[in-house]
Amino acid sequence: MTELEAYRILLSSRPENERYYECVTLSHSKFSKTYYLVADSVPLSATVTGVGVVEFEPASMKPSDSVLSNDLSQQVSFTIADSLNVLDSELERIPLGDTESPIAAYSIYHSDYLDSPVEYIEYIVSSVPQKKGVFTIKAGAPDLNADQTGEIFDFDRFPPLRSLS
Repeated sequence: MTELEAYRILLSSRPENERYYECVTLSHSKFSKTYYLVADSVPLSATVTGVGVVEFEPASMKPSDSVLSNDLSQQVSFTIADSLNVLDSELERIPLGDTESPIAAYSIYHSDYLDSPVEYIEYIVSSVPQKKGVFTIKAGAPDLNADQTGEIFDFDRFPPLRSLS
C-alpha cells in the first residue's frame, strides 16, 4: 500500500462534520425537572427512549471513567460547572432520610444518528461533593451482590468459569 492510499483511507475513516456527543441525564422524583446536559457549547436535540425528543442543555462537563471497563466496581464521576447553583438547589429538595438515590444516565450520541444513543449506561449516584460553582457526581452501577451471600465462586463448584479465566 502506498502512502497516498494509506492517507486516503485515513481521511475516509474520519468523515467531516461527524461527531460524538457525551450527554448526562440527572433525575430524581424530588427534582423539579429532569436535567438533560451535553458536554458542548451549543444545545443538542436528540431522542431519549421513553421520553421523546428532548433538548440537551450545554454544560461545561467532564465525564471520567464513564464507559464500562473491566473494573467490577463500575465507578464513574461527572464534574459539572454550576455557577448559578441550580443543581445545588435541586439537591437540597431531597430530604436527608430519603433512601431513593438520584440517577445519572450517561449516553453518547452520534451526530448522524440522534434518534437513539450509541451507548447508554444508567448509574446510581452515591455522592455529590461540591466546591463553589462546581460539583462532582460520583456514581456507580447497581450493586450486584447486595445480599452479600458470601458464596465463593471457584472452579471446583462452577467448572464453566474456567473458560472465563
